[in-house]
Order: sequence, then C-alpha cells, then structure tokens
Amino acid sequence: MKTQYISTKLITTALLMCLITLVPSTVTAAPGGIPAGIYSATITMADIPPDFPPEVAEILVGTWMVEFADSGATVVTKNGEEVAYGTYTSSKSHLVIRDKGGPLACTDAHGIATGVYTWSLENNELALTPVLDRCFGRMFVLTLRPLQQL
Repeated sequence: MKTQYISTKLITTALLMCLITLVPSTVTAAPGGIPAGIYSATITMADIPPDFPPEVAEILVGTWMVEFADSGATVVTKNGEEVAYGTYTSSKSHLVIRDKGGPLACTDAHGIATGVYTWSLENNELALTPVLDRCFGRMFVLTLRPLQQL
C-alpha cells in the first residue's frame, strides 16, 4: 500500500511539473493571458452541499475577491480580509496559481500550493476549469461559478 501511495504521489508530482512547464514563466497580463484586475464571487449556504461539515461551510461562505496583478502577484480576500497571497502565470488557455501564505492558503503539503486551470473570459466573467488542483477550498471557490471581473 505504501508503494502505491508513493507511486501515486510521484505520478501526480510529475504531471504537475509537466503542466507547469506548458505555461510561460513570465506573467502575461497583456494579450493572451488573464487580464490583470480583480475578480469576485459570492458563495452562500445554498451553494454548500448538505453533507459538508459545518466548519467547512463556515470557511467557504462569503464574498471572495481574487486580484491578479501585472507583477504576477495574487491576493485573495474573503469579506474584505486577506486570506491568501501568492503568484500566478497565465497563457491564452492556462492559469497556474501558487499559494505562498495567508491563513487560508494551501501551503502545507507537497504539491498542494499549485493549481492548474484552463480559463475563458466572456462578458466580464472569468470561468476556470481545474486541470489539477489538490487544494479543495481554492478549487471550490474558483470554479463554483464564473468570477465577475470588477
């Protein structure tokens, strides 16, 4: 069983590294990448599946804002309070986001800090689809519904 766990972990890490190399290492806020700016979504209790533990629901419910800066920095706030910060890179089809710190950042396990998504932006709505993200909370917030560009 331990061998299977190690094999799965190695495969996941290798896949993540391959996906990261597909996205340019420089941030593109210009043509082809996600436009720099602030994107927002509100999660209500009605969005939370009934089988979620109450403490998870409490963390997820609120107004979330994700700022993608021209510098490649990201700042995530919930109800106006900074909860995570990190970096991102984007191409015309992929987003790689990496948590660096913050009270709700995904930084504690190997490979969990980085999420890879495909993206599209139409009518000021940023739709993200996970390719690989082991951080459940980040994936839930970013993909529940399109983020509204402010």
